Amino acid sequence: MNAKDEKYIKKIIEYCEATASDIEYFGDDFNEYLTNDHYQRACAFNIIQIGEYIGRLSDEFKDKHPEIAWNSLKAMRNIHTHDYENVIEHLVWETMKVELPELKEYLEKLL
Repeated sequence: MNAKDEKYIKKIIEYCEATASDIEYFGDDFNEYLTNDHYQRACAFNIIQIGEYIGRLSDEFKDKHPEIAWNSLKAMRNIHTHDYENVIEHLVWETMKVELPELKEYLEKLL
């Protein structure tokens, strides 16, 4: 792993942790997420940042780790950034609750 990829992985982990912290702060409740604009914005920021850093990872690194849905995570960032009115909230919730913790765990093992 090159130094840039390592730096970006650490940032991705940081924003995965921030999402977990937001869930703890606002509540582990999908209905609360749906009705709380602050909750949605906080998590959207984290998802945007994660997608941004995924985009900076080298193709070589991503190719070595095809078990991660890099393109799907990057697409989630693009929707939040460019097509916000078409965000599908239950998919965002699943990403926050399932995919990001799995991503964090996977990346931590690589460091």
